[in-house]
Amino acid sequence: MKTLLACLALLLTGCASTYSPVPENYQGELSVIGSSEKRHSTGKSDLFYLSKVNGKIIENTLGATRNATYGQGFYLTTKLLETNVPSEEAVFSIIGRTEHAAPIQAFTDEVYEVKGDITFKPEANKEYVVKGTLGESYSAVWIELKETGDIIQQKIEIKGSSELGFFEK
Repeated sequence: MKTLLACLALLLTGCASTYSPVPENYQGELSVIGSSEKRHSTGKSDLFYLSKVNGKIIENTLGATRNATYGQGFYLTTKLLETNVPSEEAVFSIIGRTEHAAPIQAFTDEVYEVKGDITFKPEANKEYVVKGTLGESYSAVWIELKETGDIIQQKIEIKGSSELGFFEK
């Protein structure tokens, strides 16, 4: 029985893969898009991160944070990832989301989320960061140039509540 469960676990984990935005043998220039957070407590933070490039799921801050937090009870360990991307026009999917250390906390507290796509060509050798704000009456997420704070294109906004329902958390 243990062998069967181990094989099943191996098969399921083998199915989960992420896309690398930088193709193998890529010789062009790169840019970096980083994540950010607004910490509320030792067990709760709002995360702002890159989730997809050109519609393909990448390794992201939410997954890395959940992995780092596993087994720590009510203590949230955030892992803010930076992603190398080619300095070429692409569609960048960004998310702002409230994350709790323990899933039970999410069911008894608010979880806000805002997400959307920004299409732009990152400048070569520049660093960008996903920023945002989450709240009951207004939420937004955007990409900005790290050194100047200039917002790239526009904010993705929700005017009103961005709170997730019970089964969305």
